[in-house]
Amino acid sequence: MEELKRTKRITIATFSFVLLLVIAFFTIKKPMYEFKMTPEDMAYELMVVYQVTPEEAMEFMYDSTYVFVDVRNHYDYQADHLENAYNIHVANLLDEENKEYFDKWQADSLQVILYGEDELQVSAPWMLLYQLGYTNTRLLMGGMTYIDKLYSDGLAENETFNVETPAYDYAGIIAAASSGENTQATAQPKKKVVVRKKKKKAAEGGC
Repeated sequence: MEELKRTKRITIATFSFVLLLVIAFFTIKKPMYEFKMTPEDMAYELMVVYQVTPEEAMEFMYDSTYVFVDVRNHYDYQADHLENAYNIHVANLLDEENKEYFDKWQADSLQVILYGEDELQVSAPWMLLYQLGYTNTRLLMGGMTYIDKLYSDGLAENETFNVETPAYDYAGIIAAASSGENTQATAQPKKKVVVRKKKKKAAEGGC
């Protein structure tokens, strides 16, 4: 009789343990976001041109295959933004609703151009989205600061914009981060490339 009771207790304990394993298997959540690339791959990709010059941006603005996303806060966006640009503040970049936008744009094979006040403000958001698999994203060089100067004729005739070398050593930053080093962004030397001046006023309006 005692042997039977002990057998039942062992059976119940075993069943309970297996049940807990099953429950754990189905309830443990996968990470919400998974990086698609290693730091080494990311550093390599940054050597490829994933940046858009201000002049290119003006050409793409009315192209239906391109989407512009302003990552600044709503106040700055309302004050001045590119026409038809979406406003997705960097702090809300990965909200579920905004993630659905990026998913749809990628599914529709649209090129997403991120921009901020300057190039540095948008670099980290772009790298994050790219790491998460949104390889259809690009970043606008110079940001609104340069666009405003370009449209308001605030550029000197010989003022140039670098279109060949990133403003910051992004590849070096990522490589250092992967090795555990503490590295700050270092500006790259500028090459002299004359930008054709625009005469029309800055674009307004948007979503």
